[in-house]
Amino acid sequence: MKRTTTQSGFTLVELSIVLVIIGLIIGGVLTGQQIIQNARITNAINGIQAYQGQLQTYTQNYGAMPGDDPSATTRFPSMRQSADGNNNGKIGTASSFDTTSTTGEASESLHVWAHLRAAGLVKNQVTGGTTAIQPPNPFGGVFGFQNGAFGGVFTTTVLCLDKVTAGAAQAIDARLDDGTSNAGAIQSTPYTNATGSSANAPTATYSDDNAYTMCVRI
Repeated sequence: MKRTTTQSGFTLVELSIVLVIIGLIIGGVLTGQQIIQNARITNAINGIQAYQGQLQTYTQNYGAMPGDDPSATTRFPSMRQSADGNNNGKIGTASSFDTTSTTGEASESLHVWAHLRAAGLVKNQVTGGTTAIQPPNPFGGVFGFQNGAFGGVFTTTVLCLDKVTAGAAQAIDARLDDGTSNAGAIQSTPYTNATGSSANAPTATYSDDNAYTMCVRI
């Protein structure tokens, strides 16, 4: 007697249910990623606004910009591993916001954070035995002050942040300025390395192929 075997497969209803579940999973992942991105953008904007205000407060209170303050070590004797500025009205140089230099004018962009912390204006925790560590930004880079940026496009004090993703850079630019990468008070250039990105010319458009160094004119 010949036996027959039957193979059962998924019904259309079962396949539909599976596809719906997959769609919900994908949608949940994408929604979660967007929530995280929006949180990073908001945190970056809050950081920009807070650090701008802290710089202005220090300058008003002590008559010199942090980092450039010639009396910081006398004013804050407990400050560790820092230095006085040269009081020339500038914070560092046009490509020094992400430097680790501890000597010369470029060091002002590093020691600005020691001066702000010593004054009780910046309160984020630091490690490594120095109060001159730059605060991290939400995109894996740092915040930094310097004088000028983008090969002379900005010539006064700026606050920069690097490694900013394209979508986030455009969103920050649009919410705080004009949304254009090479115009207005916020401009951007493709991030290339940890030192000197802000010396490059601003880019014409934001591209998903790049991360960006953004600088905000103060």
